[in-house]
Amino acid sequence: MSVPTPKSSVANTLKIYVFPALVTILATLIWRDVSEMRTDVKMLLAQSNIDKTKIETLEKDVKSLEQAVFNKRPITSIGYRHDQYFKPEEIYDVKKYIPKTEL
Repeated sequence: MSVPTPKSSVANTLKIYVFPALVTILATLIWRDVSEMRTDVKMLLAQSNIDKTKIETLEKDVKSLEQAVFNKRPITSIGYRHDQYFKPEEIYDVKKYIPKTEL
């Protein structure tokens, strides 16, 4: 059995304490990054749901407007009268595109 020299004793002590410390520090850094990524993904998913809802609402409004213009129906399904906010006569020839209707 060999007697450990002071140099090998220091090396063994460093191996015993430094390696676990480095592994712990590395694991902590990785865990922090993973937690940050999880938080970012949750925020992105929430924003994605909000964007999907807005897109669905806009698609519904566009569909109502297309029906009003191309099928010549009054715009009542989206909750306002077109003459309430602007005068279409000032923008284009109303008689050509939208017939006068009583709302």
